[in-house]
Amino acid sequence: MDTLAMELNEVLKATVVRSVLSRYGEAAFFPKGIVAQSAEAGVHAYRANGTAGVALSAGEPLSLTYFTDAVPQLTLPQMVSYAPTAGDPALRQKWKEELVRKNPVLSGKQFSLPVVTTGLTHAISIAADLFVEAGDAVLLPEPCWDNYSQIFDIRHNARVVPYGLFDSKGALDIGGMRTSIEHQPQEKVVVLLNFPQNPTGYTPSIAEQEQLVQALVACSRNGKKLVVIIDDAYFGLFHDPQCSSESLFGALCDADANLLAVKCDAATKEALVWGFRIGFITYGAQGLTNGQYHAMVQKTMGAIRASVSSCSRIGQSLLLAAMADGRYQQDTLKVMEEMAARYRLVKEALATHTEEFPILRPLPFNSGYFFALDCPRGSEELRVRLLKDHGVGTVAIGTTLLRIAYSSVDRKDIAWFIDLVYQVAGELWR
Repeated sequence: MDTLAMELNEVLKATVVRSVLSRYGEAAFFPKGIVAQSAEAGVHAYRANGTAGVALSAGEPLSLTYFTDAVPQLTLPQMVSYAPTAGDPALRQKWKEELVRKNPVLSGKQFSLPVVTTGLTHAISIAADLFVEAGDAVLLPEPCWDNYSQIFDIRHNARVVPYGLFDSKGALDIGGMRTSIEHQPQEKVVVLLNFPQNPTGYTPSIAEQEQLVQALVACSRNGKKLVVIIDDAYFGLFHDPQCSSESLFGALCDADANLLAVKCDAATKEALVWGFRIGFITYGAQGLTNGQYHAMVQKTMGAIRASVSSCSRIGQSLLLAAMADGRYQQDTLKVMEEMAARYRLVKEALATHTEEFPILRPLPFNSGYFFALDCPRGSEELRVRLLKDHGVGTVAIGTTLLRIAYSSVDRKDIAWFIDLVYQVAGELWR
């Protein structure tokens, strides 16, 4: 093992982080190689800098003149230069400030400075790299986003343990999740939580979120070492006043010394920049010092350096400029309000089909971009019939779930869209 990795592990000694690292996580470090030496030279090399593999003249990039005309608000270095491995420092700080603004419970709490990733999927993949070993128990909600299986099962050979999101009465099954954790034979257990949830579009109420936190803390205090990965992809899209409007990370980041909270979020939906591929990964655990958070960031930088090297500079520069613009909050709020309006239209349309729920029943939903229909007779058959015979796209998940993204359906089309889904289901199975 490299000396730098051993030094980081020594800093993390006697913390939950050290006890839950994968073998790769133990070995990960950010090398004092080309990137680190180039960064040092950027500060101190005042006569000439021969470190970076970048074409420069008088310190400026030799790049395409088109870019300056295309994006006049940014300088050429803001568009084409390499970004620091952990991301633009100003953007990282701004995102942390936004976390506190959107989650007041975080005010005054200690947690790491967010690290920029290439989208939220990359953030979850880094969490898997650092904390998941082959055979580790990874608890995933059922149903869930299908890419989790690619990350944890296929890529890391973890032992995926599905737990039911809802109980037989349609309530959030917190007790079932706790039982699943307690029944795992290993001390370390990885739990993934995603609210607003994909594919169901469900967010816990304030009371449910408190119960969820209490259940996780009870497990950690009873001897489990928990890594709780919080997928906040759709954070902020809360359409029902009963939804808890703060991330679980705020309550979990200092909840217990045996619980590491890993927040994976992104500008993707929060800042409406889907194709920018800008995500963030942030860590929190009770009792961690600034030096220990720095060690975690160094390991994260090592994982980034070994995969994508660094994230897009122009996307980070544009996002940072947009967040400083007075229209940023107004524009994002406008889209949130539009999604809430579509959510209400979906609820109204579904209310006209309650008699048909035995063949096509909506799962609980109150947030996000989607709702999901339980389709006992087979969701793929319904999906294909809607697409081939009527030109309507939906997503079949597993064998019995049909997901509909009202985020991409105009208001005027929602009622007839849902009517058509029920009509075709009736033709197939009534």
